[in-house]
Amino acid sequence: MDKALAFVIYYIIMLLQGVYLENTSKLDSLVLGACSRSGVDLVEKDLFGAGNRKILRIFIDKDGGVSVENCASTSRYLSEELDKEENANLIDGAYTIEVSSPGLDRPLKTKRDFERNLGRRLRITQNGKFLKGVLKSVNGVSIVLETANGKKPATEACIQVSEILTAKVEP
Repeated sequence: MDKALAFVIYYIIMLLQGVYLENTSKLDSLVLGACSRSGVDLVEKDLFGAGNRKILRIFIDKDGGVSVENCASTSRYLSEELDKEENANLIDGAYTIEVSSPGLDRPLKTKRDFERNLGRRLRITQNGKFLKGVLKSVNGVSIVLETANGKKPATEACIQVSEILTAKVEP
């Protein structure tokens, strides 16, 4: 392959990557806007192929939990935006929007995840040990769990977020 052809191929690839990144950024912005209008927090967004369609899967949450109406309004707002002429090419081909709660079994990852679950009982995995307790406080670097062990009085454990392997809400 000569250098001129290699340069043209390289240039086309760079252009396509730029368009992809621009579309991804625009789609992210629309998803965040729909979440904001619905009064919910975006937990996760995923766009993937399923047969000859694309699935845009969005997980949302808010203090007190997510209702069916929260999911429906987020989907409706996002659909309205994606139907606009200027956004017609953000998702190539046919697509389906799925909006749901992430569920209780998902791991807590962000400070906001922990804040939404203040007062709930958590199961923490830390250095191969398990801790269970009620989440009492959260800051940027640590959480405080109130643990009770049988007949012993409850104690508080301060845990560095960086030392938490997994954290889940106990059902």
